[in-house]
Amino acid sequence: MSEETETRSNRHKVLVVSHYYSEHGGGIELVAGKLIDEIATSDNFSFTWAASDCDAHEESEGQRPMPMVSANFLESTIGIPWPIWGIGSLIKLKKAISEADAVWLHDTLYLGNILAFHWAKKLNKPIVITQHIDPIPYRNPILRYAMKLADRWITCKMLKEATQATFISDRVAESYYQRIAFTKPIQIIPNGVDTRQYHPPILEKRAWLRQQFALRSGQPVLLFVGRLVEKKGLATIRELAALLPDWRFWIAGRGPINPQRWHMPNVHVFDNRRDAALCELYQAADILILPSYGEGFPLVIQEALASGLPVMCSPETAAGSRMATPHVIQAEVWPNSPERTAQFWAGLLRGMAAQLPLKQPDQALADFASSSWRWSMIARAYADIFRTLSQRQ
Repeated sequence: MSEETETRSNRHKVLVVSHYYSEHGGGIELVAGKLIDEIATSDNFSFTWAASDCDAHEESEGQRPMPMVSANFLESTIGIPWPIWGIGSLIKLKKAISEADAVWLHDTLYLGNILAFHWAKKLNKPIVITQHIDPIPYRNPILRYAMKLADRWITCKMLKEATQATFISDRVAESYYQRIAFTKPIQIIPNGVDTRQYHPPILEKRAWLRQQFALRSGQPVLLFVGRLVEKKGLATIRELAALLPDWRFWIAGRGPINPQRWHMPNVHVFDNRRDAALCELYQAADILILPSYGEGFPLVIQEALASGLPVMCSPETAAGSRMATPHVIQAEVWPNSPERTAQFWAGLLRGMAAQLPLKQPDQALADFASSSWRWSMIARAYADIFRTLSQRQ
C-alpha cells in the first residue's frame, strides 16, 4: 500500500448531506461547500457529499461528490427548494451512511436529510446538524401551517437527538432553544466570508467599475443578491423600483421569479455572477438591500460588509448576528404587504439620498467583517467537532 493510499484510508470519513451542491447558488449549499473545501485540505478528514444532481460538482482533494438523482419540479414551478430523490439514490445514500464515521446534515426539512438522519440513528452513527434557518413564514397560509407542523414534529426532534446541533445565527439558536429541551450543549458557529475575494476596492477601481456599468453621475445603485424566491422579498423590490424610478436596481441571482418580466428600465438582472464577477457588483453598488423574511443570517450580508458596502435588512434578519446588528441599517419588513414595506423602505432611502452614491467604501465595515468571519476560523470549529467525535469511537 502506498503512503498516499494509506493516508486516505486513515482519514475520518464524513458523509455530508444537503439538498443541493454549491453550484446551485443558495446560501446553505454555498456554506456547505466552502466548509468542506476548508476542512478537507487542512485536516485528516475525507468527505462524501450527497446532494441533488441538478448541478454538477467536481471531485477535489479530500472530497467526493455523490449526486442523487432528483426531481426538482417544486422549485421550478412554485419556488420551494425541495428536491425529491430517486429510490436508487436513496439506497446508495443508506449504504454510504453505513460506511461513514459520521453524518453531517445541512438543515433538516429535506427528504434526503430526514432519511439520512433516520438511518444514521439506526446505525448508531454520530450526527452533526447545521441548522441555517427558522421555519419560513410563507405568505400562503397552507404552506405556512405545513412548515410549522413539520418544524415541530421533524426538525425539533432531529435537533434534540443529534450528537451535535449547531446554528449559524444567534436568532435561530435562541428560537430553537426556547422550544427544545436540549440534553446536550448546542453551538453557534456563524458562516465565514472570503476576505481575500470580498474586500473594498480602491477608489480608482470603483470609479472604473461604475463607468463600465454605464452609471450616470449621482445615480444610486441598490443591489440585491440571493435566490429569486418569494421569501427574499422580490415583490417588495419590484414595488420599490416603481417608487424610485431614478435609482438603479441590480438583482443578482437565479430562481423561479424572473424580474426581467417586470419590464422596468431601472432594474437589471445578473443571473450568472459568482466569485470575482459577483464581487464587482458589491464593489460598484451603493447599498445592499435584503427585504427578506424567515432568514438565519444570510451569507450575502457578510460578503457586502466585507466589501465595505452598507446593508439594509429587517430587524429580524439583523438579529441573526448580535455582533453585526450595530453595523447594518434596520428597516421593518411586512411579509404580507410588499407595498407597505416598499413605502417604508423608500422613505428611509430617500432620507439617505445625500449620502448616495457612496464617496468611498466603508473601511470600518470591512475591518469588522474581516476580524469576525474568517472561513479558516469557522472551519476549525467544525473540524474540532469531528475530531472529538472520531476520538470517541
